Amino acid sequence: MAATRGGAGLSGPPPAADEREAELEAEGVAPHAPRRVASTPLLLLEAMRPKQWIKNTFVFAGLAFAGKVTDPKDVAIAVGTFVAFCLASGAAYLLNDVRDAEADRHNPRTASRPIARGALSPTLALVAAGISALVALGFAAFVNLETLAVLGGFVLLQIAYSSGLKHILFVDVMALSAGFVLRAAAGGLAIEVPISSWLLLCTGLLAIIQGFTKRRAEAVALGGTAQPRREVLDHYSVGLLDELIAVVTPSTVVVYAIYAVTGAHTHWMLLTLPFVLYGVFRVLFLIHHHGAMTEEPAVIVYRARPLLACVVLWGVCAATIAAIAGA
Repeated sequence: MAATRGGAGLSGPPPAADEREAELEAEGVAPHAPRRVASTPLLLLEAMRPKQWIKNTFVFAGLAFAGKVTDPKDVAIAVGTFVAFCLASGAAYLLNDVRDAEADRHNPRTASRPIARGALSPTLALVAAGISALVALGFAAFVNLETLAVLGGFVLLQIAYSSGLKHILFVDVMALSAGFVLRAAAGGLAIEVPISSWLLLCTGLLAIIQGFTKRRAEAVALGGTAQPRREVLDHYSVGLLDELIAVVTPSTVVVYAIYAVTGAHTHWMLLTLPFVLYGVFRVLFLIHHHGAMTEEPAVIVYRARPLLACVVLWGVCAATIAAIAGA
């Protein structure tokens, strides 16, 4: 039965709500202002997670290491390849969110995604994903057939990841790493420069660190040192992930140091090693002191300014050394 006020038999909010409405009106604020609804294009863009597109900057690695950053044609090709991977990864996010919509609704971290909260139609999302993937493949085909083949493999990998690989212990992180390796390989193939095996190896190891870092943050959020209750995380624990990170991190530094000494065009590339060391140290610091930030590793660069500065300085240093060596 509805509550009554003043014996008038009219339903209404409790006195506390009346008081709050009066305060809002006195402040000139509408008590029931409608929530602004985003347009469909903006919802699609949000669902494609543009903040995550920073991962696609790995396509510029070949450009930097080959010393081609001053060549307008190669820069334009690399940018086009970057756009293609952004569209492809955006399509993958749309597909993933459609498949995981129900689970996302019960997860505080993902419940606000457009499809999970019901603001974006799953059917429309799938159509947009298909169109985005086709446009991405068109961009890649315009570059060259090798880039098209790599991007096609990337798309298939993302579909396989969303369909089941992300639920398999260790394979989930290795699949994520493979995606980064494909990005770096496509960047080299696009501008037709030799693809360094050292570059691909360093890229893969860095991506594995990122993957295990993300899993650790999720494990902490879901249960600390206890076994988390969530698909692949049921098999991970914080202790195991700490050991895995401890194995992969020094391996990455050693591989990069060997590359700088024996694999690079010039020994001057050793000057970039301090940036790599600092970056790794900074990530380890964030893992243990600001773990919540590492739940989305790709976004760390936006939030951790020292790490962002380190990445930028490494890129400038590496590109400058490569350009001088190639002159």
